[in-house]
Amino acid sequence: MISEKELVNMGKQINFYMDMETEKRFLLYIKENGVLIYEGNNEKPTVIDSLPDPFSGKGWFKVYLYNNIGSLKLKRLSTGREIIDCIESPVIEFTRTVIREDSKEISKGRLWIETKYYSDDGDLIIKDDLLEEWFKLLSKWIKKNIPKKEFFNNGKLYKEYISESILSYLKCDYKLM
Repeated sequence: MISEKELVNMGKQINFYMDMETEKRFLLYIKENGVLIYEGNNEKPTVIDSLPDPFSGKGWFKVYLYNNIGSLKLKRLSTGREIIDCIESPVIEFTRTVIREDSKEISKGRLWIETKYYSDDGDLIIKDDLLEEWFKLLSKWIKKNIPKKEFFNNGKLYKEYISESILSYLKCDYKLM
């Protein structure tokens, strides 16, 4: 059974299968709106201008979008490295669609936010409503640019936001993960 505390900590997300061309348009859209993209595979989170090439190194598949709504909170790991605390920070996590050519597998991407959390003192902290409004705006862009389709894959019926070119992979025996 889920406790009340666990229920509050559940974030919001939209899942999708986004091809590279749509990803480029999405990044152009967010950058035109002043959004900063943070990559976390450094000693400290770093603003980047473009996404790393797929499979180019650790952390290439997940970045954080920041729109100057509040302050970023960092966590220091035991290794000394600092990462963005995505629970407390006003960020949207952007996980990219992953296409694994060698195993013929495709993992979905997502946009995810946490809108409220409990502080170390047990107080419920609710993030700025502007963060959720921004998430809804980005979700609307996803829904407009990646159609929701019903399709079969590996004997299972799916109804997902999926780019046409990703659907073509499924016709070549790729499996959704």
